[in-house]
Amino acid sequence: MSGDELRRLRAEIDSLDEEVIRILALRFIATGKVGIIKAAQRLEAVDPSREAEQAKRYSVLATRHGVSIELIQKVFRAVIDEVVVNHQAIQENTLK
Repeated sequence: MSGDELRRLRAEIDSLDEEVIRILALRFIATGKVGIIKAAQRLEAVDPSREAEQAKRYSVLATRHGVSIELIQKVFRAVIDEVVVNHQAIQENTLK
């Protein structure tokens, strides 16, 4: 592998990383809107049935795209945990 090819591949990876972050930002905007609705309707920040449904979906998508199911579950667990924290903060601010 030449130095030029290595630089090109690293630039591609950097671009993909930026896209992942951009998409995560969009996801957090959408989940923030969900948090506002949940707070207004006095719904819990955590929805175990939705999380279980999504975990199954993530496994299917991981398999479809040839990515480790374990990795994808860990990544989305971290994302969902952050969403729950955000929803709890929205609920606390709504109650004030």
